[in-house]
Amino acid sequence: MTRIITISQRKGGCGKTTSTLNLAHVLGEKGLKVLIIDLDDQCNTTSSIACEKESILTVDDLLLKENISLNDTALKTNYHNVSIVPASNKLSGALKYLADKETSYFILKEKLKTNKDYDYILIDTSPSLSIFNMNAYCASDYVFIPLTSKYFALQGLNQTLEAVKRIKSKVNQALQILGIAFVIYDSRSNLSNEVVEKASIQYPSYIFDTKIGVNIKIEEAQINRMSILSYAPDDRGSEQYRSLGNEILERISKAV
Repeated sequence: MTRIITISQRKGGCGKTTSTLNLAHVLGEKGLKVLIIDLDDQCNTTSSIACEKESILTVDDLLLKENISLNDTALKTNYHNVSIVPASNKLSGALKYLADKETSYFILKEKLKTNKDYDYILIDTSPSLSIFNMNAYCASDYVFIPLTSKYFALQGLNQTLEAVKRIKSKVNQALQILGIAFVIYDSRSNLSNEVVEKASIQYPSYIFDTKIGVNIKIEEAQINRMSILSYAPDDRGSEQYRSLGNEILERISKAV
């Protein structure tokens, strides 16, 4: 059975793209078939991963054209077992078209029903609560929420949780919060530790044990269109992302 996870946070700069890329690689190296869907019109995930060939069709084609299937848009990447449906800077232009369709929230869900190839689908989203994010929520089993250990990240967290709650109550009752992970964590900062403590008190069942420390090598890897696992396999960042991936798989196995 395919598990579909939306990576979501209403505040920018919280590590959505970085989490998507590195967790996809973690799952892929475990022998799982993974598909990334980049639903952010900034295209950061798409530009941060190398593909075996240039994209002809993108996620806006998948959403807007009835005759385009998931297999038509998915490209193999240089990550083991990982493919991607690339983003497009034309996505913002598709907003009005989708807003005029009564079934616009469920387009991605219908497209994903044809999937027979992937064990996990990770959907990267923008910080806005756009119709694309609504498509992601409606299509997903779980929401994974990345956080920085900065104070204002908690504001975005509350907004994200409220959005998920509304979607769950109205259109996707099966949607679950997979968990909240600090993926940009400065352990040397007292304020960072206060933020982690506050979040752990407010949402004790959601917080993952693994924290991803602030790490320049993770940024360097992304600039070089690599995951930290391939760029620096023995680095603590690789160990931390593998640990987080193991926690995610354990939570999903217990939820089944």
